[in-house]
Order: sequence, then structure tokens, then C-alpha cells
Amino acid sequence: MKKILVNFLYWGSNLTGIFRSSYEIIKRLSLICNEELWVITNKDLNLNNVNLIKVENKEISKFAHFLKTQFYLKKIIKEIKPNLLFNPFHVGYLFSLNIPQILTIYDLIHISTFKRRLDSFIYHKFFLNILANKAKYIITPSFSSKNDIIEYFKIPEEKIKVVYLGVDKEKFKNLHIPKENFYLIVNSTFPYKNVDYVIKIWGKFNIKEKLIIIGYHPKFIKYHNYLKGLVKKLNLEDRIIFYKEVSDEELIELYNKAKALISPSLKEGFSLPPLEALSCGIPIVLSNIPVYKEIYNDIAIFFDLKNEESFLSALEKLKNINKEEFEEKRKEFLKKFDWQKTAEEIYKIIKDAL
Repeated sequence: MKKILVNFLYWGSNLTGIFRSSYEIIKRLSLICNEELWVITNKDLNLNNVNLIKVENKEISKFAHFLKTQFYLKKIIKEIKPNLLFNPFHVGYLFSLNIPQILTIYDLIHISTFKRRLDSFIYHKFFLNILANKAKYIITPSFSSKNDIIEYFKIPEEKIKVVYLGVDKEKFKNLHIPKENFYLIVNSTFPYKNVDYVIKIWGKFNIKEKLIIIGYHPKFIKYHNYLKGLVKKLNLEDRIIFYKEVSDEELIELYNKAKALISPSLKEGFSLPPLEALSCGIPIVLSNIPVYKEIYNDIAIFFDLKNEESFLSALEKLKNINKEEFEEKRKEFLKKFDWQKTAEEIYKIIKDAL
């Protein structure tokens, strides 16, 4: 029986969108894979039908994690002799490999946005370039990200496979509870999420509804503190509330109670919160960046980041939504996004590479 080795050596928090997406994919892949599946990880994963190899999980720099990953992969590849290496995120095996390797690149935001974080910028600009060119296939969650990969790394188009992500509709669901008078922003941890844009509009136009902002990352504490300072400066502390972290249950309840989800991002590779919000039954108000137009064009209310009046107009449009039409449209839209479907499409790519 052929063997597939999954590299689940993940640097960072379990709560990130990339971790959660990768975990959902591997959980379902383990149930449909006919090959012998091996998973090497530094995280606590609840997986069935796999050979799990657990290694230590120490908090180290991103570059140190990359080097350690090379050591672990070299060792385990030599031991189990897999027929393919699948990397469900953007860290793979850099050196010579006589088996096919599949790499997942969610986005290239670290190249275009995070140049101040030198270690991350160097990795994404140089090492990821080498990995991308070595890989048999690259999986990415949007055509917008695919275009970025082609532009930055000069990868042949046919080598890059677009597979949309999913949402767990059994978990993120409409609880049919009363709405409350607040809007929601989720995953505000990075500057490219552009949360200060909304805070400034809240103050400038004296918007009366509350705004709950969820998200925090210790590596970007300066941005988090800047946002809190901005709220204080604009005297909005009674209307804008920050939650560093919430449980899935709390998040689902907040989605259900909110009037809408707002995302003013400057750049995304896909973004799960709009899908989760829709699955919980609420509208989404999004910046008109290319990836949002690609994925959510049929269901979202968009605004132009260069036009503050456009944002106010988007909030006004929420009042005119026909609830029955939205509900029907929402359910139809969500049929396209399912983790099982995502895993099946990735498995086809793996089978083709074997």
C-alpha cells in the first residue's frame, strides 16, 4: 500500500484560519484516503485512521521552526519511505526529494504586507519561492491567490490548483435567537485587516450602534494597542468593544446576535469569517477587494475603501434586505462551500501526483 506523509508541523496558534482550515481538511482526508496516511505534528490533533507522529511543540521563531521542520521531515521520510509528501500549509521540505511534494499556499500577504517582519518576509520571498518551484502541485484557496503566486514566483499556471475552502454548517448554524444592536469584526489581529478604517468612520460619522472586534496576536500587539488607543481618542469606548479571544461557542452566539459581519480587509487569500457568518444566518459587509468579489460577489454587500460614503451606504442597505430572499440566497450560496468537498478535491490532486 502506498504511503502519504502529511506535514502538520505548524508554527503559531491553533486559532488561526490556516490552522483551522488545514485541520478540517486532514480530518476528512483521513476518512476517504485509500492509502496509508501518516501525519507528523507538533499539535494535539484528534484524528482517526492515521499513523500519528507527535513531536515537541516549543515556542520558537518562525525561521527556527522552518529549520526544525527540515530536520523532522528528513528523519521521518528516511524511516517510513512515503510515496508523497503533502503540506497543508506553506512549509515544506526544501532539499532533494525523490517523491512528489504538494504545497499549500493560502496567500502571499507576508510578501506584500509584512516587510517589517524580516524573518517572515525572507522566508516567504526566498525559501517559499524555492519550495513552490520544487512542488509537483500547489494548492491555493482562490484565483486571486493563484494570480499572486504566478506573478511573484513565475510558476506555470497548470501547476497551481484552486480549491475553495469550506464551512462546518452543523457547527456554524442559525440559532434563531434575537438580534442585538451591534456589528461584528472577526480576526482583527493584523494591520492588513484594516480595522482602524472602520473605527475612524464610527467616530467621524457618530455611528450609534455598537461594534465588537474579536482578535489578537501577540506579535502584533502594537497594532492592537493602536486600535484601542484610537477608540479612546475618539471617545468610542462605550460603543466599541474588544475581545482578544472567544471560544467557538461564544463566536457562534456572537455571529447569531450581530446585525452583520464587517470586513474592511486590504488583502486576503480567502477569509473564513464571512462564510461562518453566512452559515450562522447574518449578512456580510465587505471591502471590494478582488478575492472578496471573486468568492462572495453573489451574496455580500460591498463598499469602496476609498469612499467613506460607500461604507455608510452599505450599512444602510442592510435595512432594506428582504429576509426571505436573503435566507434562500444564503442557503443556495453555502452549498458551494463544504469541507468534505474540499477534501475530496484535494484527494484527487494527491492521487494525480502519486
